[in-house]
Amino acid sequence: MRISSVLDQWSDEYGPIYGINIFGNNHIWLSDDNIANELLSKRGALHQDRPSLHQLEDSQNAPEYLPLLGYNEAWRRQRKLVTQVMAESVRTRHHNIPYLELPQMLSELLSSPEDYQDHLENYTSRVICRLSYGDAEHFAQIRAGSHGLIQAISPAKHITNIIPQLKWLPMWMSPWKKEEARRHADERVFFLHTVAVLVDQMSAGTARWSYLQQCLENKTEAGISDMECSYIVGMIGLAGVLTTSTAMMTYLLAMSLYPEWQTRLQNEVDTVCGDRMPELSDAPQMPLLRAVVMEIMRWRPIVPSDIPHQTTEDDVYDGYFIPKGSYIHPSPWAITRDTSMFPEPELFNPDRWLSPEYPSYKEPLTEFPSIRNFTSFGYGRRICMGMNLTENEFFLAMGGMAWAMTISKKKDVDGREISIPHHDYSQYLISRPENFNFQVKPRSEKRGIQVEDHRRAAKALLDAPLKAERQEVSEKLVRVA
Repeated sequence: MRISSVLDQWSDEYGPIYGINIFGNNHIWLSDDNIANELLSKRGALHQDRPSLHQLEDSQNAPEYLPLLGYNEAWRRQRKLVTQVMAESVRTRHHNIPYLELPQMLSELLSSPEDYQDHLENYTSRVICRLSYGDAEHFAQIRAGSHGLIQAISPAKHITNIIPQLKWLPMWMSPWKKEEARRHADERVFFLHTVAVLVDQMSAGTARWSYLQQCLENKTEAGISDMECSYIVGMIGLAGVLTTSTAMMTYLLAMSLYPEWQTRLQNEVDTVCGDRMPELSDAPQMPLLRAVVMEIMRWRPIVPSDIPHQTTEDDVYDGYFIPKGSYIHPSPWAITRDTSMFPEPELFNPDRWLSPEYPSYKEPLTEFPSIRNFTSFGYGRRICMGMNLTENEFFLAMGGMAWAMTISKKKDVDGREISIPHHDYSQYLISRPENFNFQVKPRSEKRGIQVEDHRRAAKALLDAPLKAERQEVSEKLVRVA
C-alpha cells in the first residue's frame, strides 16, 4: 500500500493532526490546510528548520542543498539571492523558453508516445537547463542528477532515511554510503564544470542570460563562493525536472481516463486561440485550462507527503504539545482528500474550481484558479520559489498538448479499450504514474504539420546568435503558422 494512502487512513482515524515516534524521532503529520498554514506559515518562526536527511552527508549545514538546508546563515544568504534571480526570471517571462521548447516535445510525443516519460523529462530538462545555464548543453546531466538526488532523499529507496542510527556504521558496512559518495562526487564535478564553462563564456562575451550568470555577477555582494553558486543553480535545475514532468504525465493519464474533459479543454483552446498554440497572454481568458492544471495538482499531488519541517522551540496548538525537534509533515495527499473542501476527492473534476457550488471555487475567473501557494508547493518560509515558472510551464505544456493532439486509451486486437490503473504510482518522494499505455493522434493533418513547422522555427530561434532580439521571438514563432 502506498504511504500516502496509509497517511490518509490515519488522518481519517486520528484527525487532522497526529504524531508517532519513529526510531527516537517525533513525527507529526498535518492533514488540514488551515492547520498547516497556522503552524508553518503564521508560526513559521518556530517551525522553519529542516531535519537532517541521513543519506546525505550533511544536508542541514553544508551549503549545497538549498531546499534541504537547516534554518541557518547559508540558507538565508542563498534564499535571498535565489529570490532576486527568480524575480528577474519572472520579469522577463523566462525569455519564452518554455514556449519555444514545447514544439520539440509535442513532435516527439506524436511520433513515439510509448516513450512519453523520456519526452516529458527531456522537455523539462531542456527548459530548466536553458534558464539555469543559458543553453541546453547540460540537459541530460540535469535529468540524471534529478533522479539521483530524489532517490537519495526518498525513504522508499534508502533505509538510512528511516533508521537514522544506521548513519554511524562505517563505510565498509554501508553500501548506501558508498552509493551516495559516488553520486555526490559526480554531482560536484558536474556543478563546478558548469561554472567553469560559463566563466569562459562571460570572458568571451558569448554568455546568454541565465540563473548562473546572475549568481556569479552578484556573488560578491551576496557573500557567496563559486561552489555555492554552482549548487544554488544546480538545485534549481534538479528541482525543475521531475516535479514538472510528473504533473505532465498525470495530465496524460487524466485525459486517457476522462476524455470528456479533453474535449471541453480543446473547445476552449479553439475558441480562445483559434489555429495557434496557447500563449501565456491567453491565461486570463482560459479558466478551464487553468482548472485542469489545478485539478492535476490536487488529484495526484506531485509530492504526496512533502519534505518535513523541524520545530526549533516547544509549541502548543489547540491543546497539542509539539516538542522542540519534532518533524512536522504537511501531507498534501491527505489535504487534497478533505471531503469538506473537495467532495468526491478521487474523481478528476476541474469543475470544482469553476463552479460556485464547490467550496474550492474562487473569483475572479480571470485570475483563479491558480496553483500559486497550493499545498504542493510547501508552506511559510519553505515555500517553493519557482511557482511562477511551474505554473507557466503547466499552462503551456498542457494547453499545447490539447491544441496539438488527442489522447486516448489504446485498444487491443479486438477493438476493446485496454484498461489503465488509476492509482499505480511510484513510491519515491516525487510520485509519478507508473508506465501506462495510451495512444495519441494529431487533431488533424494540418495540426501535425503545424507542430513540425513550429518545431523547426523554434529550434532556429533557440540556436540563433546571441544578438537575436529576445522580444521578437514569440512574434516570429506565431507567424510561422
